Amino acid sequence: MSWLRTIRHAALGACFVAPVAAPRAAYAQAEPDQAAADTIVDGTGAARRLAEKIVAPPPLPLSQRPVLQYGVAITNEFVASAGNICGSAPSAPCIFGSGGGLAVRVGVRTRGTYYLGGSYEVSKLDPSQLYRLATWQQIRFEGRYYVATGLITEPYVLGALGASAYGNEWGIDTFGPTASLGAGVEFQVSPTTTLGLALTYRAVYFTKFTDSAGTSRDPGLAHVMALDFSLEGRDPL
Repeated sequence: MSWLRTIRHAALGACFVAPVAAPRAAYAQAEPDQAAADTIVDGTGAARRLAEKIVAPPPLPLSQRPVLQYGVAITNEFVASAGNICGSAPSAPCIFGSGGGLAVRVGVRTRGTYYLGGSYEVSKLDPSQLYRLATWQQIRFEGRYYVATGLITEPYVLGALGASAYGNEWGIDTFGPTASLGAGVEFQVSPTTTLGLALTYRAVYFTKFTDSAGTSRDPGLAHVMALDFSLEGRDPL
């Protein structure tokens, strides 16, 4: 009878185990559906993990976007030839000599390699004591073409057209058009700040006038070399 007792105990154990195992299997089968429901209800699960992996692309560097470029420059003006403004009389002192001043400029550098802008410059020149304060004022429309190097240092060529006026203590005794051509180099200190150095030739035409000593100054062309040390900033447009 021992074998009959063993069979009876095994049958009773199966009756208790089966009800417990069935809910477990059913729950395991329902887990994927429950996960999907959780995703829809509270935003968790695979969809949320996928969204967290999507990162916004980084902004383009300033060199690949149009930017507002502005700054100041310390200028040094070297008069190579003053022309007729010095006067025809050998004894007449030259009223237009070398000097230096300050320039401010603002413009737009395109997505490529071009810069277009304007500048205002005022310089104190040497008038051979004919003026108390000889001031030369210039307004120019400027353009640059940068040579793309992929480095923090970029050379460029520049050109400008404008007008200038010369006189005593911000006054205007003579004026005329001016044209410039030169080359420079720009060093990028930070993504928004640059240092520059440029050497420029300027041809300046002056109209006829009479200076404070009563000497007549004939109209003519003057030739000037300028050396600029600039500090400029950039803001994305």
